[in-house]
Amino acid sequence: MTSSYLSRLLLGLGMIAAAAPVLAQHDQHPQPPEPQPALERPAEPKIGKGLVLMHEGRFFMTPCRDRSFVNLDDVSEGEAVFGALKDFGLAPGSNLYVEFYGVERGGLLEVSGINFARTRARCLGEVENEEAWRAVGLQSEWEAVAAGGTLSVARAGAPEERVLYGAIVSDGATHRIAGAGTALEVTPGICRLADGGTMTGWKAVLTLKGGETLQGCAWER
Repeated sequence: MTSSYLSRLLLGLGMIAAAAPVLAQHDQHPQPPEPQPALERPAEPKIGKGLVLMHEGRFFMTPCRDRSFVNLDDVSEGEAVFGALKDFGLAPGSNLYVEFYGVERGGLLEVSGINFARTRARCLGEVENEEAWRAVGLQSEWEAVAAGGTLSVARAGAPEERVLYGAIVSDGATHRIAGAGTALEVTPGICRLADGGTMTGWKAVLTLKGGETLQGCAWER
């Protein structure tokens, strides 16, 4: 065996040895990536109903048909929910019936809006039909109920009107219920009836056939 041949052989073996680790890496099966935890979707606010009271600057709710107490935390901007309730008459020793939009987290109800409130501290009965929205004129001179695809309008001194509507059109805040020239539109905003005993978190505009518009308060059912 000549020295030149031996040199070439050793050089070739060295190149194979050097390449072996790289080849071994390529031969390995790729490991699957570590599973990433799924992002938790924010909870959708739901309507919580009950009697609300104040004690030593704190807010509590007794849910309807329940004797327990739930601590309330106002997560609205500037604690607008608690401010509206205090303006409406909530005070130590003076309770309210309130329907909140909120999310329950470990025994704490984080409230972000008001659906309905009244000074009479008593829970309302459950509705028997499929009501979606109810609205009342500021002077209680009219009432509109959207239920099961029918919008019913009752006015003092006038026969009841009923129109069929399709889907409730919503843009995330405003909700519009319309059919056959009559429409009910509700938008977010604190609204009080003239009798002083009812407050809602929605303002209503009822448009009748012929273009007449009536102002009122609304709440989700």
